[in-house]
Amino acid sequence: MTTITTSHQSRPFNLDVGKTRRANGKVTTATAYKEGDLLVVSAANVLTHATDESTWDVICGATLTAEQATEAAAKGTEIPYFIGGVFSVEAVSISGTLLAANRYDAARAKASTNNIELSKV
Repeated sequence: MTTITTSHQSRPFNLDVGKTRRANGKVTTATAYKEGDLLVVSAANVLTHATDESTWDVICGATLTAEQATEAAAKGTEIPYFIGGVFSVEAVSISGTLLAANRYDAARAKASTNNIELSKV
């Protein structure tokens, strides 16, 4: 008899759907987006990836490959982003890479000024 042991780690993203507020923005060509990415919104309402955990404005609300983003940009299609709500700090990312635990505090401090809550669960 063989025993198989597995584990599954889940990182809940949106912790309170009732408090979620969204808007839509334009994407950059040849750029992959992942739900939970920390983004910057330009004055032209174009979404780009934050350079670090302290330089973001909003949280990405959709996942697109670079090819899909190029097509969306060409067609003028916008994607949703979160401008309010309660999210898990353990589930947000920069360019698809989850934040390291030592980066949580800076991301949470920036969240406070953005009227977004990043909670530890």
